Amino acid sequence: MHVSLQDVAVELASRGLLATEVGDVADVHIVDVNHDSRKVHAGTLFSCISGARADGHQFVDAVATSGASALLVTQDAQYPIPFLKVLDDRRAMAYAAHVVHGRPSQEVPVFGVTGTNGKTTTAAMLSSILRCAGSSPHVFGTLNSERTTPEATDLQREMRQAIDEGAQSVVMEVTSHALQLQRVTGVQFAAGIFTNLGHDHLDFHGTMENYFEAKAELFNTATTRVAIINVDDTWGMKLADSLEGRYIGGDLIRVSINEVQNLQSTLAQSSFTWRGKNIVLSLGGLFNVSNALLAATTAEVHGVSLEEIVDGLEAVQVVPGRVQKVSNDSGVLAFVDFAHTPDSLQAVLNSARTSIGKGRVIVVFGCGGDRDREKRPEMGRVASEIADVVIVTSDNSRSEDPASIIADICSGMGKTRPVEIANRREAIAHAVNLAQSGDVVIVAGKGHETLQLIGTTSLPFSDVEELELAFAQKEAITS
Repeated sequence: MHVSLQDVAVELASRGLLATEVGDVADVHIVDVNHDSRKVHAGTLFSCISGARADGHQFVDAVATSGASALLVTQDAQYPIPFLKVLDDRRAMAYAAHVVHGRPSQEVPVFGVTGTNGKTTTAAMLSSILRCAGSSPHVFGTLNSERTTPEATDLQREMRQAIDEGAQSVVMEVTSHALQLQRVTGVQFAAGIFTNLGHDHLDFHGTMENYFEAKAELFNTATTRVAIINVDDTWGMKLADSLEGRYIGGDLIRVSINEVQNLQSTLAQSSFTWRGKNIVLSLGGLFNVSNALLAATTAEVHGVSLEEIVDGLEAVQVVPGRVQKVSNDSGVLAFVDFAHTPDSLQAVLNSARTSIGKGRVIVVFGCGGDRDREKRPEMGRVASEIADVVIVTSDNSRSEDPASIIADICSGMGKTRPVEIANRREAIAHAVNLAQSGDVVIVAGKGHETLQLIGTTSLPFSDVEELELAFAQKEAITS
């Protein structure tokens, strides 16, 4: 697929983004849009993004040599190939990619899921329902993308490829970074889903209010047709109230766990009745009931039958790293979960507490380096108030000293004093060796991840594999 640079210029002008066009744009044909100079090929429109690490304008000569056909620029200069000068580089890049790849989101329904916690699970549940309804969804998210929400150039290209290969719908996790950095600009959403908002990413957004406003951008646009909001969350209620009057008729839908009957939930499984249908989830925790309701409501609005919704929800057996059960012969309930915020840690630990009788709740977790530091003592406080044994360890420490991160976490702890073991492998093994039949062990923070980032080094590391290995070694000794 290709379009003329003139077509791109017309689109950008209609959006109030075009400042100047130079060169014979009608005869310039574009087949791709890219912001990475290393990926430019013949027919590429190269977007000179001014980023945190580099300014794309400095690569103009290199991309011209690589065959780029034209540029998107924000700076006045003499350029060797035709260019469009634009007023907002990221918005212009997104709309350009939208046009060049044939406006893919206009061809199939696109469902966007945003929120602090639950995006991946809600997306998995919705995509399972859509598959049961015969819709063949393509999913963008944490489990299958380098970025949870890809850059606009990659997002539009991949949507086009997926549709050309038979995708009949798209389910997309939409991060606050993606919204603020214009990655989903140009995407038309059949529905936007809001799960919740918790303490996270304040290193990027500064305040919870700024973080909320970034998430709300998914719904503050005419291209999101239906808003489906979890109003059991305080920020969700605030969002729903702020949207009243913007969405006509039933296009603003408030979802609450109070809609269900016969609710029973442990960390291993949940069951409830919704719309007169009995549903059994293999994913436990009340938070996953909320995620299921958001997915079910979205599918219902899209015309999926109740029978297909039930089948789709019950077909979800495992979402990697999301309350993922690790089997063992020690009589211990063991789970790996991606919980890396105070709210998500609290939710999974509360579910663990209700899942056991007289046993203990043992948790292993840390916090990422070079990220939101304010949440560290809060996570320590949550763990100390709910768990019986708290083992604080390293997560992805990046450039920070693991001992410093652990100290930040422990500064918020009170009721339960922590065991500090910086080596994550040893921390997991210690938890397993402490655990007795009837206890529950939660290893939180990294979930599905298979690497640990220490300094500038990425080391192979899987919480699931480490937990399995620790149980195998313990059982070999005791057998």
